[in-house]
Amino acid sequence: MTMVPINGAPVDVDDPCALYQALYAVKLRILAGENVSEMSIQSPVTRDHIVFSSVKWDALEAELTRLSTACEAKRTGRRPARRFSLRF
Repeated sequence: MTMVPINGAPVDVDDPCALYQALYAVKLRILAGENVSEMSIQSPVTRDHIVFSSVKWDALEAELTRLSTACEAKRTGRRPARRFSLRF
């Protein structure tokens, strides 16, 4: 059992359900604007205020999808069926 701190709480990296819950909580905090950095740049003529957040959103979404699938497989004992839609 390997524990890592995520969002201030220890999480077992071998448990996909616990990892999913921890990373989803991080995603909600990012959406709420909690992990935002601000910076001001001032010159004799202008003053700029910059707000940014450093997160790889696509990587976070991909990991949440992977963990959701692994958690479902752990709970049910089988992999969830993939669904496809047809477009005409």
